[in-house]
Amino acid sequence: MSEIILEVEGLCKYFGGVKAVDGIQLKIPEHKIQAIIGPNGAGKSTTLNLLSGTYFPTAGNIKFRGKDVSSLALHQRVHLGIARTFQKIRLFKQLSVLDNVIAGFHIHHKIPFWEYIIPAGAFKKDRQDCQKEAMDLLEFVGLAHRANDRAGSLAYGQQRLLEIARALATRPQLFMLDEPAAGLNDTEVQFLMDRLISLKNQGMTIVVVEHNMKLVMNVADQIFVMDHGEYLFDGVPSEVQSNPKVIAAYLGADIEVDHE
Repeated sequence: MSEIILEVEGLCKYFGGVKAVDGIQLKIPEHKIQAIIGPNGAGKSTTLNLLSGTYFPTAGNIKFRGKDVSSLALHQRVHLGIARTFQKIRLFKQLSVLDNVIAGFHIHHKIPFWEYIIPAGAFKKDRQDCQKEAMDLLEFVGLAHRANDRAGSLAYGQQRLLEIARALATRPQLFMLDEPAAGLNDTEVQFLMDRLISLKNQGMTIVVVEHNMKLVMNVADQIFVMDHGEYLFDGVPSEVQSNPKVIAAYLGADIEVDHE
């Protein structure tokens, strides 16, 4: 049995009178891929925002390796080993591809963040120390050949992969991705699937919120299904695909996919 790396109890998030997330209980084991799915408006991204520290819960608690992190902001959780990507890509688009990844290393070094934007002496030494690791990450996501190009010049799918590389530069133990396959073509989705499985095989724990059922059903070890901000069902992919409540939540849509 894998140890539990993240445990959620009674998690709630209310926006005024709207219960975006209501009473979620979730245990995520180490070295697995946990998917969170559900129809539009189910509360998936809000849940990820709570788990990562982008939002704070209205009620409930979140424990990372037994430590309550419910009141810690996103940057504080990054220092503990939690990283994430966003639905809307957040890159330094005027910087090079390589510099975007190098910026991800700043949490491990006592260098003012502004020096990653306006290089000074300490940054220059740090850059030399981090450059090889950054290039390894770019190689991992298939962007090493674009290292010196401006990040904003990359195609949409490549920008998503760059954001993944930059998040990996923080050296996370728990990596959360919000709709990573959005806007990707079939070839890019397949590459992303391979990368996620590779990260899991390297010992990383992954949480992915995703609409692309091909990706979810082929990479997830466990799937947590939400509807209207609440728990609906959880299980392995084969159980989720055949569960009547899940199918009904998707308004009768066929969520079955071919496994590869």
